[in-house]
Amino acid sequence: MSTAAMVIAGVAIGTVSGRYLLPLLWSFKVPDSRSLRVLVPLFTAIALGTAGGVLGTTWDVVPVWALFVALVGVTTVDLFHYRIPNAIVFPALAVLLSLMTLISLLRDRPGAIGQAAAAAGLYGAIMFLLFVFSGGSLGWGDVKLALPVGLVLGWVGAGYGESLLAVILAFVLASFLGATMGLTVWGMRKWGNEVLPDPLADPENPRPTVFPFAPSIALAAATITLAIPIATT
Repeated sequence: MSTAAMVIAGVAIGTVSGRYLLPLLWSFKVPDSRSLRVLVPLFTAIALGTAGGVLGTTWDVVPVWALFVALVGVTTVDLFHYRIPNAIVFPALAVLLSLMTLISLLRDRPGAIGQAAAAAGLYGAIMFLLFVFSGGSLGWGDVKLALPVGLVLGWVGAGYGESLLAVILAFVLASFLGATMGLTVWGMRKWGNEVLPDPLADPENPRPTVFPFAPSIALAAATITLAIPIATT
């Protein structure tokens, strides 16, 4: 298949996946709005189409597609409820491990699984330490989300060094995006504009600095995942 065909395939699969993702999001009490009915399939289609165009005709794109679908779901739930559901993260982790194992065996690259696992372990460890030392400002769900993200970052890297570097870059970029988002949300709250309502806030004791971090993790992960193949070609 040509690059254009992979883009079309990604857009088609993303559109269908996004539509099937909607009922799952509603089960987490995400509002059933007309805008989300359009935006969820649209962003999923854009993400998968872009990945298809960057990675081209290779089975390596399949785990990336699976992660991107999960990231759209996780990000949507986190924006509304400030939580990252296990019902998305853990199935995504299982699907990714299964896909990577099968593709590695078919392509006679058993070492790719170890590489992906090492990256997942590193990202998980970094996020766990941040969780411990953040005093509760980082959620446990963010730590768990680092595992499937780390797997794919390790999967697309050419060797352990590049995979571990990808994790570091993804973490740094996520931190920068998170800080930018946090300052923006804090500033708007300070001026009386609640752009991302905190569902757990106590009206008598609001939490002005709390905001969802999954969007920053997802955007950073997608950026670095796609940047690695571009940088190495």
